[in-house]
Amino acid sequence: MAARTPGGQSPGARFPSVGSRRALRAPRRLAAAAGAVALCLAGSARADDMQQIEVAKTRFDAGNYEEAVSRFAAMLDPANPPCERGPTDAASKPCRISEPELIERARGLAAAALVALRRTSEADAYIEQILLANPGYAPNPALFQPEVIDRFSAVRARIRARIEEVTQQRAEAQRAERLRIEQSRQEERRWIAELQRLAGRERVVEQHSRWIAMLPFGVGQFQNGDEGFGWFFLVSQAVAGGTSIVSALALASYQNVDVTSRSPPQGGGPTQSVDIDALNQRISTVTAVNRVAFGAFATLVAAGVAHAQITFVPQTVGFRTRPVPPAPPSFTAAPTISALPGGLYAGVAGRF
Repeated sequence: MAARTPGGQSPGARFPSVGSRRALRAPRRLAAAAGAVALCLAGSARADDMQQIEVAKTRFDAGNYEEAVSRFAAMLDPANPPCERGPTDAASKPCRISEPELIERARGLAAAALVALRRTSEADAYIEQILLANPGYAPNPALFQPEVIDRFSAVRARIRARIEEVTQQRAEAQRAERLRIEQSRQEERRWIAELQRLAGRERVVEQHSRWIAMLPFGVGQFQNGDEGFGWFFLVSQAVAGGTSIVSALALASYQNVDVTSRSPPQGGGPTQSVDIDALNQRISTVTAVNRVAFGAFATLVAAGVAHAQITFVPQTVGFRTRPVPPAPPSFTAAPTISALPGGLYAGVAGRF
């Protein structure tokens, strides 16, 4: 006696049954349209992978479950070579598909065909692979018979602990990946900030001259970057030089005083209008101050020049700010979907 399928027909009959096929014709059309949209959206799917799926699905829709299972097993076998891009003879040249969505679809159809053949243990193996790869997977009632959906429920209950473990492991892996991405972004932001800081600073090399180092008033010290000694020699030499000049002017004024005797208008002997002794004392004092101040000035100038020559710095390196170009506008993108002859097309519109 021939084996019966869950729908009450022989393995060679179409699955699902003829009666249920009419009832499911509209849902199948909707499912086919949804599948077409999904395939259009999956822009990265390989054309030859889809050929392998379509060839096996044609056998499945025709009720030839044995050949369908054989083809699904071949395209899911890791020992087979990967499918090549471009149109191929998918009917006679089996190859291994690599797109995750198509792999999941092939496993689901293979499980449905095996349920129809009453090979539930083999079907459970495919269902287990689907649930472990995608714990949130739910079979579409419009695509699968109740018997197939029941097998999914039974397998899910049996391996619930493994599914939870896989889910937890993936959540931890996703958390670690998000942390890695955030750390990478922070490092990138720090790197960009450092680049902006370096780009905003211009290195300036200033060459020094020994002739300038021979100038008084701390010029050589300021050139060498020694501001402490520079201010010391500037102030001290200015005070000493200023004192020398003022005392020289005072001495000149004292020396030009008229000390000749004058006769009074009413007559009588000549009288002295200036105290000669006091004037000489002032001249002596101012002369001493002038000599000391000039000597101090000359000594400080010589000391400053010598110090500047001994501590001479050939060049100094400094930095000055320069404008940095503003950051480019951030990338924005939005999905677009358009209906054109032949199906739906999806794309991404972005602005740089």
